[in-house]
Amino acid sequence: MFLILCSSSDVSALWAYQGLQAMGLGPLTLLTSEALSAMATWEHRVGSDSCAVSLRLSNGYGFSDHTLKGVLNRLMGPPQTILPQVMPADREYAVQELSAFYLSWLNSLSCPVLNPATPQGLSGRWYHASELVMLAHQAGLETPTYRQSAADPPEAGYRPLAPAQSQVVRVIVLQGEVFGAELSEALRESCGQLARLCRTPLLGIDFYQSTESQWTFSHATPIPDLQTGGAPLLQALYRRLKQGEQP
Repeated sequence: MFLILCSSSDVSALWAYQGLQAMGLGPLTLLTSEALSAMATWEHRVGSDSCAVSLRLSNGYGFSDHTLKGVLNRLMGPPQTILPQVMPADREYAVQELSAFYLSWLNSLSCPVLNPATPQGLSGRWYHASELVMLAHQAGLETPTYRQSAADPPEAGYRPLAPAQSQVVRVIVLQGEVFGAELSEALRESCGQLARLCRTPLLGIDFYQSTESQWTFSHATPIPDLQTGGAPLLQALYRRLKQGEQP
């Protein structure tokens, strides 16, 4: 069985689900974070040399780690729908505990997972803009000067760096392959290198045009709009997920 994990409002994941189904990837299940909050049973075992997970909904549907062949993971965090059941004073603590639990069971999956969970993000690490500029520069991309002071709001460090009204192009890197906008071979190689430096198998990268011929790095995300890659990306996702069927 193949699995797509996402929010019910993740239009990009729904598009991928329909496309992969049409290509014959199956059995394929779409499991939303909202559905995860309504699990009837959930068993996660962690041992010194192994770990396992199994889940079952109230309607009887479920899965266990050994039945999964590949997972597209776009979970942004634990389900928010259960938080109203927690006392307001305890909600921050509950979110931290749920995040740790999700990090553990996602990492217990032995099949190919795009993207693996990390402590800095359940669907891949979210980097601060200062880190991304440094990594993009190391990868050989043109980068803007980055400045942030204590007077700037914390969320400013996670915004795209493209100036307002600038033309933005987007690509997606999947296991070193680049999909989306047409870029030079040198830029494509640098995009693949940035994904490796970010340790993110499926990475979206944005550029803006700083001069007539120069594309400058703006942003990178582990939750890209998959429609950017079109049918070629769907075909690559199909191949990557199918690797879990190989003996």
